[in-house]
Amino acid sequence: MFACDQISDAQSTLCCSEFVPGNDLSAVDWKLEGQANVNYGALMQALADFSATATAMASDVSNACQAIAVDLGEDPNAVRETQADKRAEGWCNLAIAKIKAKVGNAQIQLDYQPPACSINASLQASCEARCSADVACEITPAQVILRCEPGQLSGKCSAQCSARCEGSANLAVECTGTCSGACEGTCNGQCDNQLGNQCNGRCNGECQGKCRGSCDVKAGANVKCEGDCTGGCSVEVTAPKCKGALKPPSAECNVDAQCNGSCEASASAKVDCTEPSLTLTGAAGIEDVIATLKVNLPKIIEVGEGRGKLAIDNAQSIFALTTGGSLTFDSTKAVACLVPATTAMTAAVSNIEKSLTSSIAVTAAVKVN
Repeated sequence: MFACDQISDAQSTLCCSEFVPGNDLSAVDWKLEGQANVNYGALMQALADFSATATAMASDVSNACQAIAVDLGEDPNAVRETQADKRAEGWCNLAIAKIKAKVGNAQIQLDYQPPACSINASLQASCEARCSADVACEITPAQVILRCEPGQLSGKCSAQCSARCEGSANLAVECTGTCSGACEGTCNGQCDNQLGNQCNGRCNGECQGKCRGSCDVKAGANVKCEGDCTGGCSVEVTAPKCKGALKPPSAECNVDAQCNGSCEASASAKVDCTEPSLTLTGAAGIEDVIATLKVNLPKIIEVGEGRGKLAIDNAQSIFALTTGGSLTFDSTKAVACLVPATTAMTAAVSNIEKSLTSSIAVTAAVKVN
């Protein structure tokens, strides 16, 4: 006879209640021995992080498309799908139909700055510390700087920025150079929205003033960057971030390459991306279309050209870890947890695919000149 607590424990082991997308799984005992338990845990964390990110992307695209469609007259309850991927596809199809119906043969000019994304270096290093069982491997700002390629290093610059000063739609940064968003100041070139002597739009030339986007600083024209400076600060940056993958950790923190690969996948799943700035102009009579696109299209572009593209690369690395590694699953719990993890991964891939295709389709529906 089994006691009730024994039955409960057996059910928990067989059903794997521990794997939950988005949760911190670092404290879970997967009932494996030694390094195998650590390696398996790192892989499960990567799968959980990836699944949560994919769902969030599909939800963001779905919500933005729903807002566009409803703003243009669609019934707020038109899409009743509950799956994130199908909901995103449904609302974005309706948004596209509404845009086309409203715009007709009118022209919309769209210019935008692609989002700038950086990985979560702190999360990666914390995971690597568990891989090596050495708390000394926890990352510090100095290690982020050491392990990041100089051209990919970004952070707050208290002196002069000589490379790229990154602003956004909500943050105008000082600029003397090429502005990838809206230039607010003097445009030594062609400005698509000139108000007297002041440019307030896309500048095809050198922008002097403020940039709502990223400013590639002109050689020799150092600026004081209010946002993040990437690729060149005259002093050491603070709050450093890395736009690319971190270099491998030191030898003492690199006990298991497979475990560290899972850590990199988790960090890549949790990227931070700036919302792209954009400029939109259109013919008279479609002001409602322009208004809703200005609010909601940046969120769609941020997924389509930022998080979504990174997620595709991340999916490939996770599949490689899952199928090409030497993980051992000699515990009932480890075997059981592969079931929800695999299901979540399948749903995540679909969420990413629908997020990307829907984002691209909506952006394409807006005529780009």
